[in-house]
Amino acid sequence: MKTICIDVGNTFVKVAFAEESIISSVASFSIADTNGLLDYVRSLPQADGCIMASVRSDVNRQITDILTQKSAQFMELTAATPLPFRNMYKTPETLGKDRLAAIAGAYSLCPEENILVFDAGTALTIDFIGKDGNYRGGNISPGLNMRFRALHDYTEKLFLLSQTDDYEILGDKTSSAIVSGVQNGMVFEVKYYIEFFVKKFPDLKIFLTGGDIKFLVNKIEMYTFAEPNLVLIGLDSIINFNLISNK
Repeated sequence: MKTICIDVGNTFVKVAFAEESIISSVASFSIADTNGLLDYVRSLPQADGCIMASVRSDVNRQITDILTQKSAQFMELTAATPLPFRNMYKTPETLGKDRLAAIAGAYSLCPEENILVFDAGTALTIDFIGKDGNYRGGNISPGLNMRFRALHDYTEKLFLLSQTDDYEILGDKTSSAIVSGVQNGMVFEVKYYIEFFVKKFPDLKIFLTGGDIKFLVNKIEMYTFAEPNLVLIGLDSIINFNLISNK
């Protein structure tokens, strides 16, 4: 089956075209580049199904209009969407659609495995799904840029800095202390989660995705799979699950 999958994030919109669950093309647009996004979606071939997941409430309706024309079945991912796993979250209506899709993507790549998913974007999210297909929940903390921004915005004298590969375990001046604190803090956070879950589930599969994947991937060497398109893979998995179910 051919599908079109759109992931609307806080900063960027990613679009994928997939055939038989293999993504053949991916394009990314700034959230402000509506015209570029619409032109690209119009250029895509007809599909068997289209799906969109958005963390924003102000999605341009022109996008959904085009997607509706592109296939016989278009759906927006919501808390009510049938999923290829069981969602045990107590407030499913508050669960981020990007988290749902990333979980689906990881589970489609490693079915019937215990899986931990880290999505390092605007926020850092951690999610666990068991080999029984039950999504148990996860955690949310500030992403890398948000941590830098918070130190600057909520203090009077700390600088606004950004991610760099040149840093040590301890800073020897204020600027390096900020960089080392923010970046080591995220690395140690992720490593602790991995160590904690591996003790409980030695066969654990671990996925990294999101905009800061390049920062984390060389620092987290334990059992990890880096998949920048995990959310899109998950969206393809969800729309295919629904297309098959509706036949």
